[in-house]
Order: sequence, then structure tokens, then C-alpha cells
Amino acid sequence: MSVTARVAQIRHWLNLENLDALIIPSTDPHNSEYTPARWKVREWATGFNGSAGTAVITKNSAALWTDSRYFIQAAKQLEGTPYELMKDGVEGTPTIMEWLEGELEAEDTVVFVGEMVSISQFEEWATSEKLNIEAIEDPFDYLWSERPALANAPMRIHYEHLAGESVASKLERIRQAIDLSEGNYLIMNDLSEIAWALNLRGADVEYNPVFLSYLLVYDKGAILFVDKRKLTPEVNEYLQKTGVKVRDYSGLKYFIADHNDNGQYYMFPQTISYDIVHYAERLGVDYDVIECPVEAIRMIKNPAEQEGFRRAMTNDGVAMVKFLRWLDENVASGTITELSAEEKLNALRMEHPEFRGFSFAPILGYAANGAIVHREATPEDNSTLLPKGLLLCDSGAHYRSGTTDITRTIALGPTTAEERKAYTLVLKGNIALSRCVFPEGTTGLQLDLAARYAMWQEGYDFGHGTGHGVGSRLCVHEGPHQIRKNVRPCTLVPFKAGMTITNEPGIYVEGKFGIRIENLLMAVEKEKTPYGHFLRFETLTLCPIDVRPIEISMLNEQEKAWLNDYHAHVRHQLMPLLDDAADQKWLEKATAKI
Repeated sequence: MSVTARVAQIRHWLNLENLDALIIPSTDPHNSEYTPARWKVREWATGFNGSAGTAVITKNSAALWTDSRYFIQAAKQLEGTPYELMKDGVEGTPTIMEWLEGELEAEDTVVFVGEMVSISQFEEWATSEKLNIEAIEDPFDYLWSERPALANAPMRIHYEHLAGESVASKLERIRQAIDLSEGNYLIMNDLSEIAWALNLRGADVEYNPVFLSYLLVYDKGAILFVDKRKLTPEVNEYLQKTGVKVRDYSGLKYFIADHNDNGQYYMFPQTISYDIVHYAERLGVDYDVIECPVEAIRMIKNPAEQEGFRRAMTNDGVAMVKFLRWLDENVASGTITELSAEEKLNALRMEHPEFRGFSFAPILGYAANGAIVHREATPEDNSTLLPKGLLLCDSGAHYRSGTTDITRTIALGPTTAEERKAYTLVLKGNIALSRCVFPEGTTGLQLDLAARYAMWQEGYDFGHGTGHGVGSRLCVHEGPHQIRKNVRPCTLVPFKAGMTITNEPGIYVEGKFGIRIENLLMAVEKEKTPYGHFLRFETLTLCPIDVRPIEISMLNEQEKAWLNDYHAHVRHQLMPLLDDAADQKWLEKATAKI
């Protein structure tokens, strides 16, 4: 069925139900960034497969909102469909409610699936004074005939020597962060937070090692709501030893109903679905919506987690060196495509015994495709790599000890003056952020300037964030902190030692090329002075940065020194792990002084 036919089907359903518009977000009941197949409803309805976006369908119009990472991709995927692309964050783009108020009449009814929308998102939409905004039960089992079932992958233990802290300790820290005295309950719905708290991992969501569940924490214990078929004998025994009780995944509402007669008080996170909060309201439950304390607790990586990151980076660095050498030696053949290069990189990562999966879908964009920030190549648009121009390669993996996220832009042959200038500006931004020394408490909003300063002087910029946190053998995007130029709660989080952050400035010229250089950083202690407690960044990623597209004259001596020192460190760490003399020779050349 085509996208146009699916929109027609949804409109037919709207007419049958006497409704005027349907909002379809990208999320699931757990407010996940990457959703299990069952909840990829927006992708099914639009044909757009980016990770972020919201579709809105009325009886006569349709639109999709997404951010700058996906403007080019969305424009291509929506071509020939009823959807109008709305560039979120661009001046002049209406909000969803502004657009709906222009499309609909007063008192028209706009609906959304209650379990797919967080309470905080609903409160934003509910500000409309013109329209009726209502939650409905999920209609997509009826509308989507081939809708996938709930994921049901087995869970596995993330052992304490890797986690660096016991489950008992983590649960106690959660209790101490909020008032969980007798009769108070904290409901957790964020899958990554639950996995972190219980030192468990799963495979219910592609690229994210999490499992569908809810976790209830109270003064004397915790209850995990999960499909018991996921529990291997080992995991079942582990949970019993930790004292965590288990109930069925669908049992949370029943628990709330059964425990609402003796002064119970429930604390729901801001990410909880409207459906659960509305259910509690109907029962007359005493509750509040709070900021879950787990994000703030886990953002500081403990020594075991820090060491886990370093180990994962060496594993990943070996795979990257092998891949880059293979690419250099074979691109001239004219037989390598974006997809075959992706397959080769995937295979090299999978060779390592500690490999546990990919942390996101690889992004390989050659030449003009590189300007599509979060592009995923398909057989239909798979470009052949030629011995000229630039290849942008953004990829990552989960290893037993940690998670990686790395981008390298590679010169496949001769490059243009414009490409070299843009590449060097991106590199200068990456180095500037890497070299930052700053007082504890500095925010991502303040740090962002370092990455953009050089390119701003030349009239360049990029629309996406400069950096995001990375989970410890968890999701590749982890809050609460980010580095970006926008004033948002995530950019106002104070940096402390132990926080991870990516460093990924870029420049994208539509129709020509895309450039991004990304390393993972960790904030570490620098020194205490009479003026404050100062931090610096440790660069965790271990992989050569391509020096061939650099316009050397644009680098100052400090920037050259940083790059040479970084490459010396990469060479020192990776050379002993390479057993092929050809790989060693390639690494020696790739990390030579400039």
C-alpha cells in the first residue's frame, strides 16, 4: 500500500469516527527515541524513516515536522505523497498547533494515541484555545494490517564489574534523590533508565540494548513490569537475588488500581504516557509529575564505566583502522558502494569477541549524499564511491564494556578548494572544543561557541547539535546534557567530571558534500585554582583523522600540535593490537606528523 493510500485510509477512519485530525508522533509508551517496530507508526503512515518527526493528518491536508538533520532526507521521502514538509526550528515554520488552528474550524477535534504521547507533550498541545485535543485508544491494529507484534527478545545481565555499582546501591541512590518514604511510589518508564538501574540489557529496540518494561521503586523494594518470557533462567535468578519482584508488562495499571486505598502517592516522570496519567486521574490517584532523578545520577560515569569506554574505543579503533586501510586500497576499483562499504565496516566490528551490536544505523554519504545529515543508504539510492571527493562515515557499536559513536570524513582522492576549506574549518572546531579548559558548571550552551567560532568567521554553520551524551553500554544518545547553540534545558545542564559528550561539528553544502568529524569526549579534572575548579576534556575515540583534505595553512601551531599529539596517542594505543603488518604500516602513515 502506498503512502497516499495509507493517508486515504486514515482519512476514511477520521470520517467514520467523526474526527477532524490525527497527530502521529515518533514515540512509543516509553518516549523512546528509537522505537520498537510495533510503534513505528509515523514511518508507516508517511514513508519517512528518520528517527525524529511528527505527522499530522486532517481530512484535507497533511504535514510532517522534523528537524534539520532530516530536511533533505524528508524532502526526498515525502516527494509524491500528500505531506507538506515542515522544517522545525526554521523561522516562519508554524508549530503543529498553529498549523492545525489554521487548517481547522473552531471546536474541531484533534486526536492522538494516548499511550504514544508523553504527558509533557500533551500539555504543550492542550494550550490550544480553538481546538478540542483528545486522547484515543490505539487504532493502528485496525489501520495497519501487518503491524508487528511486541518485541520479545531475551534479557542479559550487565555484570557489576562492568557497571561499577550494584543494583541495591543504584536503587538506594534513587530513593535518596526523591522522597520514597512509606506509601510513595516512583514509576519509571524510560527503558534506558530501567536498564541502567537494574544492570540489565535487552534487545527489544533496534540499536538500543533495552527491554520493554516499567519499573516501580518504593521504600522497601522495586517491581519490574516485563514480559516474563524475556527472563532467561540466569536473569530470573539474578532478579530474585537482587530482591526485585516481577509482574507482567501489562500489569502497571492493575497495580495502581490495587494500591490506591491507603494514602499512596505516585510520582510519574515527565516522559510517562498521557494514557497512564489519565488512568490515574480517573481513579482519583494522588500523584505528581516530576523530573526522574536517574538522568542526573547516571550522567556521571563511575571509574568502571570510564574504563569500559576506553576499552570499547580500542576495540572500535582497530576495526576503523582496518576499514580505512581497506577503503584506501580498494576505492580506485570502482566497485565499492556506500552499502558495500557499510557491510565491510560492520563485518570488521563484528569480528571482535566483545561486539554486542551496532549503536545506530551507519550513515555513509558520498559526495552530495554527505549533505544528508542522517542518511541511510538504500539499494535504490546507493552511490558508487569514486577516487575523488569526500565520504562521510558516521557509525558506532556496542561492545561488552561500552558504546561508541564516531564520524570520519575521508578523502577518496582529489578534493576541491571548497571541500578543503570546509573540512579544515570543521577540524578547527573539533580541535577547539577538544582543547577546552573550563570551570566546573560550564554549560553546553557556553561550550558550543568553541566548535562553531572558526566556521562562523567564514559564514558557515550547521543546524544540528554539537554534542550529546553517550550511555555506558546503553543508548548512543543519552541526556540530560547537550552541546548546542539553542537555549534548551539540555544546553543549560552544568558540566561535571565524568560526563561524556560527543564532539561533532559539521558543514553541509547541499548538492555537493557533507563534512563531520566526531570524537567522544569525557570531562575530567584539570586543576583547582583560586578562581575555581577547572575541567578539561579527555578524547576517548581512537582513530586517525584524515589529514589529506586539510588546508594546512589554515591551522595554527596549537592546532597542529593537538592533532599530532592525538595521532601519537592513537598510534600508541592501537599499534600493539594490529596483527597485520599492512594495517600497522597504514596506521604509521595515517598518524604521521603534519
